[in-house]
Amino acid sequence: MKNRQIAVSFYLPALVAEPKVVICDEPTSSLDVSVQAQILNLLDELRRDLGLSYVLISHNLAIVEHLANRVAVMYLGRIVEEAPADDLFASPQHPYTQALLASVLTPEPGRGIPDVSLGEAMPDPANVPPGCRFHPRCPHVMDICRIKPPLRVATADRSVECYLYDGE
Repeated sequence: MKNRQIAVSFYLPALVAEPKVVICDEPTSSLDVSVQAQILNLLDELRRDLGLSYVLISHNLAIVEHLANRVAVMYLGRIVEEAPADDLFASPQHPYTQALLASVLTPEPGRGIPDVSLGEAMPDPANVPPGCRFHPRCPHVMDICRIKPPLRVATADRSVECYLYDGE
């Protein structure tokens, strides 16, 4: 109960002005799992009771899946895929989204760390590669990916920036 009171007092100043949208940047990072659950439940209650919308920024895919209705996946500052949360988690299209979802650790002993085939080189945001930003790490890289950034391919409910889906 005390943790819930702390959580409510933490969010209360942001809600005094009766916003319609609240930006939550890593709302549960560095918190104990039980406190994380309380924060998530509180956010759900506030959304329901006050009609709030959230812009949730998180690296924790379990939290994104729990809270989000719609998800945008970013790589080096670009949205590479956007879709309803259920669709994105069930059927990711962009290779980076696929790698993110495949990299989620499981509690099963002996499974180890998943190999998502991204290599060991980390991207340098100050030196963005030409073409598709993800091409140095992409397991499906094509020649065009190294030269020209892919266009956003959109359907009625989702979009993806990847040559695998634009037919070029």
